[in-house]
Amino acid sequence: MVDREPSVTALLERLEDASYSDYILLGHQNAGHIGVSIRTHDGTESDIKNLTGSHPAVVGVDTLAFTGYEGNLLDLVKTVKQLNKEGVIITLSSHMPNFSLGGDEFFDYSPNITEGDVGRRIMPGGDLNEKYNRFLDMIAEFAVKCVDLEGERIPMIFRPFHESNGSWFWWGRPHLSDEDYIALFRYTCDYLSDVKGIKSFLYSYSMNGFFDCEDDVMSRYPGDDYVDILGIDIYNDRPHEGDGFLDRLKSSLEILESCAMDHGKLYSIAEIGLRTLDSIPGGFYEGLAPSGNLVDNWFTALHDALVSCEAGIRASYLLFWANFSDTQFWVPYEKEGFRHEMCDDFIKFASSEHIRSAGGEIS
Repeated sequence: MVDREPSVTALLERLEDASYSDYILLGHQNAGHIGVSIRTHDGTESDIKNLTGSHPAVVGVDTLAFTGYEGNLLDLVKTVKQLNKEGVIITLSSHMPNFSLGGDEFFDYSPNITEGDVGRRIMPGGDLNEKYNRFLDMIAEFAVKCVDLEGERIPMIFRPFHESNGSWFWWGRPHLSDEDYIALFRYTCDYLSDVKGIKSFLYSYSMNGFFDCEDDVMSRYPGDDYVDILGIDIYNDRPHEGDGFLDRLKSSLEILESCAMDHGKLYSIAEIGLRTLDSIPGGFYEGLAPSGNLVDNWFTALHDALVSCEAGIRASYLLFWANFSDTQFWVPYEKEGFRHEMCDDFIKFASSEHIRSAGGEIS
């Protein structure tokens, strides 16, 4: 895991610069090829760029595109190449399918189907190991095809098996012991690095928040040789004034920072967002509500919380979840005469000297 391409070292240094600065890199999932306001899906536009003038500094993509759920592999390669040209950092997450389903084919979106003892059966000696290796081969193919203008592989942050302290994915704690999870994480990294020769990845390990103690972070930690970035996935469900979310976020980040420092690692807010859910009459909105949001200054309140404590400002980046549609989105947008009620709040957030986009500070 120590043999890496120079571009990966440069990416790590860029993230370290952010961590030891007074700014946090702004991120958004699927921003280059999925959005509400974008007309092209090739990385030239994003909802954030259309609103603020600049791409986010970090864009997340997912292996779901490899099996057709959020695009396709070749189109995603084109998107990543374009984003890289514009100075965007790429982080690749993996909502892996349930490998016990679909026969020889991958059963599109099935990470939330937890039956089948998948995590053990895909390891060497298991009946699903060959199928899992074919999936890892697709990840390797993607990494090989993602090259810059000089033909060098584009460095990325790979974040597999996220939120494993929860129960909602087949790799979660109720379905896979801590020991088996660690073995699976290590096997995945070793296969990509040693068998497939992929040296263009940093590896991120992120757990679901909130955190009350260091064991919440480290109980399934794969080890220093397998992790570059610790992360927290955390959402403000049914937000309202006085809900305590920001205080718990800060205390969780203090725990995460302590774990990262103890192991000489960086850390990030790997996923974050406001989830209105059913708190707004008349609808169920997984992200922001189209209107009537109860905390319409949520982004600037988040900003103020992060910059008020060392653990907040030392996070290398934060990444909002994706804008899938006009009823499932995490970042406000403007489109064809419609301007979401939280656009101004988000622009103020993104324009802060403490938040950095792909093009630097937003004017």
